[in-house]
Amino acid sequence: MIPASAVPSTALDLLITQGFDATSVDELAAAAGISRSTFFRRFGSKENMVFADQEMIITHVQTTLAASSVDAVQTLIDAAHVVFDQYTANPEAAQLRHKLLSSVPSLRERELVSTHRYEKAFFDFLARRDLVTTQANRALGLGLCAGLVAIHNDHLRMWLRDAQSTDRTRLAHDVLLFLTRFSDLLQPGEPQAAPASAAPSIVVSVLSPGADEQSILDAVSQALKKSQG
Repeated sequence: MIPASAVPSTALDLLITQGFDATSVDELAAAAGISRSTFFRRFGSKENMVFADQEMIITHVQTTLAASSVDAVQTLIDAAHVVFDQYTANPEAAQLRHKLLSSVPSLRERELVSTHRYEKAFFDFLARRDLVTTQANRALGLGLCAGLVAIHNDHLRMWLRDAQSTDRTRLAHDVLLFLTRFSDLLQPGEPQAAPASAAPSIVVSVLSPGADEQSILDAVSQALKKSQG
């Protein structure tokens, strides 16, 4: 079900074909099949209309993060899925919106602001879990949040170019791979697996009585080669 405030594809298409500045609110309302008063009540402005879906997604992400009872890694993967699933739920609108943002500088600037809002939502989650209580962890947390958004945006761009190039499973794989590098931050107190030490090599050589030092070294060397072969 598409929410009432979702951006109408017909309105986005009009902004692209006619130009963002050249298109009036009355024309957008007509394209969306709503009255002028409903347009202003629902969106407030042309720019807000373009980003209406994004506002809903950010709210959904914040709700997902706040309501989660699973570990931090799985919660962040779930939140990345929320964003990806909602962006890709309406391919036509996603493609039109991407094309519009690429052609209007002021919209691109607002898009950057939205990116920082996602980062803040992730960082606030880490703060609620008491995972960024020190300056060192705060720095790691900021990097983690920026990287998480960057990975998602990379998958979204791949999807926009070719819907078959990626999906939510591949996104989850890359996010998990990335978050694993932050295990000390996200899973404090859990024992870290100690690196496995190599078992000692034992070699046996049979030497003649009175063998000199070089003979002993040569025999040991040959035995080692056989044990490692």
